[in-house]
Amino acid sequence: MKHLAAALILLFACTACDQRVRLSPVEASDTGTFDQALVQDVGLKWSPYIGIHVTGEAAETYRDALSILLQSGRVEGVRVEISRRNQNPADPIIKSIGRLGVELLGLVGNEYLFAPDIEQQIDRIFAAYPEIRYFQIGNEVTTILPSTGPTITIDQYMIVFQRVYDHVQRRHPGRAVLLTQSTLGFGVYGPAELEAMVGLGLARLDPDQVIIAINAYDPESASQYRGLLGGPLRGFRVWVTESGVADPARHIPFVQEKYPLLRNYLRAERVYWYVMWGGDTGTDSEFSLVKHPASYPNYWKSPLFELLAGRP
Repeated sequence: MKHLAAALILLFACTACDQRVRLSPVEASDTGTFDQALVQDVGLKWSPYIGIHVTGEAAETYRDALSILLQSGRVEGVRVEISRRNQNPADPIIKSIGRLGVELLGLVGNEYLFAPDIEQQIDRIFAAYPEIRYFQIGNEVTTILPSTGPTITIDQYMIVFQRVYDHVQRRHPGRAVLLTQSTLGFGVYGPAELEAMVGLGLARLDPDQVIIAINAYDPESASQYRGLLGGPLRGFRVWVTESGVADPARHIPFVQEKYPLLRNYLRAERVYWYVMWGGDTGTDSEFSLVKHPASYPNYWKSPLFELLAGRP
């Protein structure tokens, strides 16, 4: 779900890097337990939503990790990608996650945006996943696309989004709430992109049927959205669909210090941590709450995971 182009990272992540180095690592005490004041503080600031990459090699670990967080009351929903690359019309990993009782946010992969029969594709997705109510139409669509394939502009994206919106309201009234594609929280690119979406008709849609999605890794840069969110989009709900820091020692301080800022600057109802496990495309991501799923049941767990799980 998250493979930002290198140029964009270099261009927009400088502020985020500056903020990350200020975060102080948090470790367990000498007795191997977390201070209860810390546990309470993180619990109050944590948002119980996590992104999960749909990969069969981590199925057992996902079920175990989610069961632990469900038991401790620290997870309520997950974001999963629905991809055309998987020929199974109802992915078994998504289904197994849903059976645990968590709410699912289905990210309709960017490749669907180029389907000439996008309305029929949405019909098939709805039929395959009757348990999913929230569907996000694309993710960082101008920066995350196959290296060999078509590209899409924001103007083109809004034409597709409008088609999907109109189809859902006409054929499936009350069936689903749509999320926009996630704009970037780095620099000025994301706010400019969202402003363009407003000019292309986003603000005229029903705010009860559409939620604004933003990927925000740097709250200070995300503050640049406030004019839009307090102006033409003030009636719309906002979800941060990806956030976090790429350093397990700084996961806990990020939740303590940055989650409140995201809620303040973006009036975000939810913040989804990126990611439960990010190693499905190579080296384990330092955003990951768990690692080495092949070692189940002895997989690695980050300090943040252990704190949320109520374990030493």
